[in-house]
Amino acid sequence: MGSSAYKAQALPHEVRNRIDTAIEANTIILVAEAHGACRRFQDYLAFKGYRNVVVGHAKSMRYNAGNWCTIQYGRSLKERERDMILDCDSAVIIWQDESSVIAENLELLKKLGKPTFPYEYNSVEGSVKVGELETKRAHRMFYPWREYHRKRRQDET
Repeated sequence: MGSSAYKAQALPHEVRNRIDTAIEANTIILVAEAHGACRRFQDYLAFKGYRNVVVGHAKSMRYNAGNWCTIQYGRSLKERERDMILDCDSAVIIWQDESSVIAENLELLKKLGKPTFPYEYNSVEGSVKVGELETKRAHRMFYPWREYHRKRRQDET
């Protein structure tokens, strides 16, 4: 999974190496169909001609580069993300600009004890941090702020 803000045309080599290892092991790869990083994941898997891929979606399928098998994971994007995390054994994630959605997903993966490899990219600074998920790090920096505004919008309607 990854940030929808990820605009690069290719995956970073560290991420490609992780995917190549999964391909060599003939692992079933779950991938979403959102804009950004998910599409780069799909494009890479299609380029490699890998067939053991399942594309997870919510209400509708937006992108399926390899015409792979699809599964509806929940009825909303939030449910899709959660259900795909519950279904996976491990994760490779592109986390750009401390996206709060990805931060929540990292926290869930950490709570479930699933091996996770985040590629953390800051587009403002141009910095990259790569490695295994830090279990002592809090990734939900913006969660309370985001939830406050979400609740406020609901109260206004």
